[in-house]
Amino acid sequence: MSGDMDDILQVFFQECDEQLQELEGGLSALSDGDAGQETINAVFRAVHSIKGGAASFGLENLVRFAHVFESSLDGLRSGRITPTPEIIKTFLKAMDVLSDLVVEARGGASVDAGRIAESQAELEAVIGNDAAPKSTQDDVTPQDFVPVPISFEPVPVDFGFDDDFAVATPEPLIVTFTPHAAMYERGDDARNLLIGLTDVAKSVPDGEIGVTCDLSALPPLEALEVDKPCLSWRVSLPAQVTDESVHSVFDWVSDVCDFTLSRNGDPEPQGEGTPDTVPAIEDMAPEVIPSLPASPPVADAPAAVVPPAAAAPSSAALQAQAPAASGKNDKPARRPEQASIRVDLHRIDDLMDLVGELVIAQAAIESLCRRDDNAAQREMMESITSMQALTRDIQDAVMAVRAQPVRSVFQRMQRVVREACSMTDKDITLTLEGEDTEVDRTLVEKLTDPLTHMLRNAVDHGIESAEDRLAAGKSATGHILLSAGHRSGRILITIKDDGGGINRERVLATAIKRGIVAPDAVLTDDEINNLIFAPGFSTAATVSDLSGRGVGMDVVKQAILGLGGRITINSVEGEGTTFCLSLPLTLAVLDGMLIVAAGSTMVIPISSVVETMMINPQDIYALPDGSRMVSIRGNCMPLIPLGAELGLSDSPVTPAEAVILIVENESGARVALVVDKICDQAQVVIKSIEKNYRQIPGVSAATILGDGSVSLILDVPALIASAVRGLDTRPPNARTGLAA
Repeated sequence: MSGDMDDILQVFFQECDEQLQELEGGLSALSDGDAGQETINAVFRAVHSIKGGAASFGLENLVRFAHVFESSLDGLRSGRITPTPEIIKTFLKAMDVLSDLVVEARGGASVDAGRIAESQAELEAVIGNDAAPKSTQDDVTPQDFVPVPISFEPVPVDFGFDDDFAVATPEPLIVTFTPHAAMYERGDDARNLLIGLTDVAKSVPDGEIGVTCDLSALPPLEALEVDKPCLSWRVSLPAQVTDESVHSVFDWVSDVCDFTLSRNGDPEPQGEGTPDTVPAIEDMAPEVIPSLPASPPVADAPAAVVPPAAAAPSSAALQAQAPAASGKNDKPARRPEQASIRVDLHRIDDLMDLVGELVIAQAAIESLCRRDDNAAQREMMESITSMQALTRDIQDAVMAVRAQPVRSVFQRMQRVVREACSMTDKDITLTLEGEDTEVDRTLVEKLTDPLTHMLRNAVDHGIESAEDRLAAGKSATGHILLSAGHRSGRILITIKDDGGGINRERVLATAIKRGIVAPDAVLTDDEINNLIFAPGFSTAATVSDLSGRGVGMDVVKQAILGLGGRITINSVEGEGTTFCLSLPLTLAVLDGMLIVAAGSTMVIPISSVVETMMINPQDIYALPDGSRMVSIRGNCMPLIPLGAELGLSDSPVTPAEAVILIVENESGARVALVVDKICDQAQVVIKSIEKNYRQIPGVSAATILGDGSVSLILDVPALIASAVRGLDTRPPNARTGLAA
């Protein structure tokens, strides 16, 4: 049973991740000025869903904070709170705390109690501002309330619904419920149940609701115990409302709230207990009341005054009680979380259809194998060709199942930038583009750390201070663009800022000082830019929480290289810097061209090949350094004998007999590879060569061919980088800012 609960809990945490993404997107939309009701409702639903699920598993720290967060968002949803920039900043800070509390409940690091209390105090201030206008005086405190005699007869309570409480039908559905103390401890309250019942009533034509609060169990004021609930509610719903819809309202609290349904005066006890088995309220053992603020008072409520003693504890009280609460939240060690993904049902259906066709094709081949005639051989080849196409379709379908949008990673970066801005006292806007770009799930999971390092670096080093920006004629607010898109079978992720750009003189001086390059080294602009990826390189004057240790960008480079990717830098001093990450769409398979060089069969990714051809020896030109260039339709590019470049052969290649492959990298630079011949085109399974052997320059991975032999997969960008050496080999239509 424990294993089943662990599985259910992991599903809850996966749903929390989705709800937090929804919350992040909604608050970002609010920050951008989209204060539509649907956006606000989505934000409220996200927090409410997290709170409800956490309550089911007894995650008290998470429930308590989510309850306060939800109460403040309820004011936003009802229109009583205006989403000003200050309030949205409070909500964003609360979202970060909520996210960390989810991580804590998942078994991660504990969240500092002072940080929770600080964020909760800010949310309470939002709730207090919401409640303040409802008072008839400007400065009313709980001590200003004067106790008044309370009538112990049922009192009708107005919860903000229509004044007309007339019963819609002669036979209404009557719901009565009495909360236990445990329901309030879990962070829920009767008001949420009444709102839920109101929504149920509105789901039917002309649905109206009648609410009566029963105060008969309320003791005299001097005998009131704040940890014992004393109120019950009677709700009249239209007869068209079904019992199932009412049950759905009480699903989360059925174990801590007694409720009954009745039609024509015939009560039907619901929940875990019945009126006969549930002890009377005055007999219940005192419970520890949670440190939650009272729900915002409802407009025009009757004059049943809450005495000061019953008021909810303040944020300071929450901090004082934090050790006890955290003790309750301790859970035994759980099983390691199993990775899972959510997939659109139609993709699974497509995959199942293809598997069905594969079974049919397999049966056809088996039938042909039993025949022994010439016609069977011909049909066998046709069937194998058909199965190859079918296998390719299945492979594509599986890749589609594994594909995930980068949205989950991109939206986390909003928090990274917010925290970095807070630490550097800068005002920076992060714009996200291409969030729906799909890549292999493995890549999505491994992009978080590199992007985090790069964005923190952009905030700390790339964007200038507000004073420097204003002095340079820029706006005080910096801007960073994080975008994703597909190009030539790869995913391109761009991080562009409008900061001061890379100061190459300072970078070179720092590199010489740290011994990274020789003092007399002559480097191109691109080579100087790439020095920031050198281990131990840092231009920071002091070590801070953000930078200064010289490990951030080196970690980024190694992580991207480990994913089979490349990083290019384009920086203009005074205008900004652009980092472009080029990554494969998947780490599993690729479309490759099988070629032979120096007697060895190799694979070149199809996405890197522009064209193949035979060349005229008259188009080849020798350079003083011994290298050669080839002119193709007026464009000159380096000519690279592949076998010699990889150290497999020193024999000269006869151009008239060789085959030329024109290949290019992500920036458009091109070279001509000289190979012996082209064999075939096929899909190959990628196998890591670094894990099984070691890193080889010019080789990105390996694969196993159909005959069982091992073949190397060439790293085209690395081959181009070693050959170009600062030359611009892009075609004229791909060059910008150059003289004709």
